[in-house]
Amino acid sequence: MKLPRYVENCINELESAGFSAYAVGGAVRDGLLGLEPSDFDVTTNALPDQILSVFSHRRCIPTGIKHGTVTVLFENGEIFSPIEITTFRIDGEYRDSRHPESVSFSKNVLDDLSRRDFTVNAMAYNERDGIIDAHGGMLDLERRLIRAVGNPEKRFSEDALRILRAFRFAAQLEFEIEPETLSAAQKCAPLLQNIARERIGAEFKKLLSSCGATYALKKMIEYDVWSNIFALQAPDINVICEITTLRSANPFARLCIMLDGAPEDDILAFLEGLRLSNDEKKLVLRLMKVKNFAVPSNVEKFSAAARQFLHLYGNILPLATAVLQFYNPTTHDFLRTVETESAQKRPLSISDLDVNGNDILPLCAGNHKRVGMLLNMMLERVIDDPTLNEKEKLIEIVKKSLE
Repeated sequence: MKLPRYVENCINELESAGFSAYAVGGAVRDGLLGLEPSDFDVTTNALPDQILSVFSHRRCIPTGIKHGTVTVLFENGEIFSPIEITTFRIDGEYRDSRHPESVSFSKNVLDDLSRRDFTVNAMAYNERDGIIDAHGGMLDLERRLIRAVGNPEKRFSEDALRILRAFRFAAQLEFEIEPETLSAAQKCAPLLQNIARERIGAEFKKLLSSCGATYALKKMIEYDVWSNIFALQAPDINVICEITTLRSANPFARLCIMLDGAPEDDILAFLEGLRLSNDEKKLVLRLMKVKNFAVPSNVEKFSAAARQFLHLYGNILPLATAVLQFYNPTTHDFLRTVETESAQKRPLSISDLDVNGNDILPLCAGNHKRVGMLLNMMLERVIDDPTLNEKEKLIEIVKKSLE
């Protein structure tokens, strides 16, 4: 396993100061799987004040110094990359199903690895010592298993979010969840009701966007995890099996497929329960309407319909296209027309018209509401026939509509 130079520099600086240090967690897991880690964490026997002293020449952020974590920025080519450096620690009692009430620092890396969630995340590495794997993480990587470190009920009782993370890791890595870990997830699932909805939403979006989402969702439903998170009835198993056939891994596109057919009030409550932003909720609701877009059976009408599709969904075209193909797999020729029309840069919004409100306001006796209606009417005419987008022609259309 080879670490990036900036991570090696972090470990070397700690070791040069007389401390032990290792890359730890997901970065080690991903490195062993041949994946590119998105970020790196380092664990060390240096205490927080000692970490700050070792890296006093760098920018340090006391991210979670109470729990032993300092974020340090390292030069990584032309950018600065953050590394979270945490003192080896032992967690105290968990009373809120999420956070330890206290932590105590340790001098032994094995203590630190024993407190972690899953075996594949409980490995440490440096060039001097190689892989430290006290819980069978490498074997579980080979077996493609998500398995809790130690007693799975204890792990999930400590931090109930780990239950959802088990399914998220299974989805992302396309692993299965080890049977005892699954059983413990089912037993401890009611504890998920203590977890902040923002955290559940973040994990669920990652799960939905993963290649193994179907397996994870099926197991969530089978082992009562879904019912302990969401009031909405679980999607039909056939829908669950189909969402990964969608030609997009976007979680909001997949979500619109899952929610298809549910009552509107339930959909809105579900989206609110995930703590989606307003823009994210609007995106899901827009994508749910794509199913109802009428693709003409007559090829001669493709161009006008394609411009209408671009008018409705041009700014989310890849997602809308994927959803349309999901519901209507025979739309290849129509979507080729959409691509052609998109390249033509046709007028598709009111701002693209060759007239504006000031041009037609005098014809409407200053009625601004009527101006808006006329602009929308002209846009519909121009979408149907782009050759009409000339000022004289549009003014004539307005005059005739006012006769």
